[in-house]
Amino acid sequence: MLKRTTDRRWTSLGATIVVLAASGYLAFFESTWSTLWPSVAALTMVLISRSALLGLLIGAVCGAILLAGGSLLGTIEQLVLNQFWPIFGSSWKLSAMLFTLILGGFVALVEAGGGLQGLVKKLLGSARAPHKRMQTTVFGFGLLVFFDGLANTMLIGRLLRSAADRCGVSREKLAYLADTTGSAVACLAFISTWIAFQLSMIREGFVLAGQGEVSAYGYFFKSLPTNFYCWFALILALVCIWREFNPGSMGVAERAARERSTPPEREEDVQASHWGLAIIPIAVLSLSIPVLTYVIGAETLLPFSLSKFAESYGKAEAYVPQILVASSIMASLVAAGSYAFARRGRVTSNEARVFLSGVREIAGPVLILIAAWMLGGAISQLGTATYLSESLQGHLPVALLPAGIFVLGTLISFSTGTSWGAMGVLMPLAIPVIFSLTEGAVDLERDRLVIAAIGAVFSGAVFGDHCSPFSDTTIVASIAAGVEPLDHVRTQLPFAMIAGLVALVVGFVPLGFGLPAMVCLGVGILLLWGLPSVWKASAGS
Repeated sequence: MLKRTTDRRWTSLGATIVVLAASGYLAFFESTWSTLWPSVAALTMVLISRSALLGLLIGAVCGAILLAGGSLLGTIEQLVLNQFWPIFGSSWKLSAMLFTLILGGFVALVEAGGGLQGLVKKLLGSARAPHKRMQTTVFGFGLLVFFDGLANTMLIGRLLRSAADRCGVSREKLAYLADTTGSAVACLAFISTWIAFQLSMIREGFVLAGQGEVSAYGYFFKSLPTNFYCWFALILALVCIWREFNPGSMGVAERAARERSTPPEREEDVQASHWGLAIIPIAVLSLSIPVLTYVIGAETLLPFSLSKFAESYGKAEAYVPQILVASSIMASLVAAGSYAFARRGRVTSNEARVFLSGVREIAGPVLILIAAWMLGGAISQLGTATYLSESLQGHLPVALLPAGIFVLGTLISFSTGTSWGAMGVLMPLAIPVIFSLTEGAVDLERDRLVIAAIGAVFSGAVFGDHCSPFSDTTIVASIAAGVEPLDHVRTQLPFAMIAGLVALVVGFVPLGFGLPAMVCLGVGILLLWGLPSVWKASAGS
């Protein structure tokens, strides 16, 4: 084992020297395809070193070398002033870090009070297959926390980690379920922290197409059936739970977890309190986010309506980062009170010690998130997304545009590590392209292709995000579940690729040729449900 570790270190050192030298060489040649190099270098180093932090940092340095034209001093200045320091000037990124750290302390308090163990026992009962019910519980939590992808992924992974261990569910599976429900549900939800950005991008696309005022919400709702990847990713998650479909390395991880597990009903070393001591702080965290958003965004609180509630999300968009932090602080205070109550009402310094222990546990992995943002800063300045987007225009027939947009959105999201970035770059391009290529066509036909393009942008953005080791949600999901980001990507990739392939072949290609979206959805769902039988039959033969 020691020799293998030493060999890997020497291999990583050699690969680092080669990658940095190649970056210096490329810096002296102006080439549009070299904008992809930082992503390629980061992915290569992650695979070689098996360290997400090292790979992302090397990718960020490679980007800085290209931007500085190979100058050593310019590289350092670019890295520090343009990639690292701006992170702390972004309210969203600062809030994401604070939210992640505070949530670590929150979960530590909920666990220490014993309420979480009581809640898990209440949910699981005495089932003969606790791993199935545990996974269904994770998926159900993912549907309930629909209002924010980051909160969903972080809360579910960190909150249910110890319960998953006890029920024979691998942490890789926990990370997969949290990541899948986090992004896919937030992208489909008409009330979420994503919706304001999504609607603004739809409006921007129509403005650039010269269409003036349109109902962005109307087009968003119409595009929901065409957001094939998000639907198929959620369906496949249910298939893998209910039919125990675990292809590739996920099957290995799940078998190992079953062997290590202890059935909940046989555990005598876990001190469980009443489940209400966990439900109350979790409810405060979950409900305070939409309630605070409504209070801040709504001009008047009454009368209440769903449409008014949805509009408040758009108006409160600028305050979402602060709302997440405020909600996590309130929930942590309630969790501290529950912990004190579990200790018969004695408030001591233990609460602070437990909270800080949870924060310390999360502090190290947060560095990986910072490294991913540094790489993203370089990729943004190099114009990688724009280069990929421009490669689409004029190269596809109209009927294949939805499929082409989906593939391009996937490439942008994967290489940049951000689904929002892919939406922001591609939506303002996709809608005008549809209008320009369908000039003179019947309005109904043009509208059908525009709706398909909107769904393709959203689907491609989330698909690429699920596959990317640079994605912040991928990293947060692995942090929350307690697995290495590379292991999370490796085990999640087969599921993402299956859902993505079905979305492309069964969804966007036939959709472009006029097949109704609901028919495509139905065929895709049937195909995914029958996949385990085909897989087992082929494995048996």
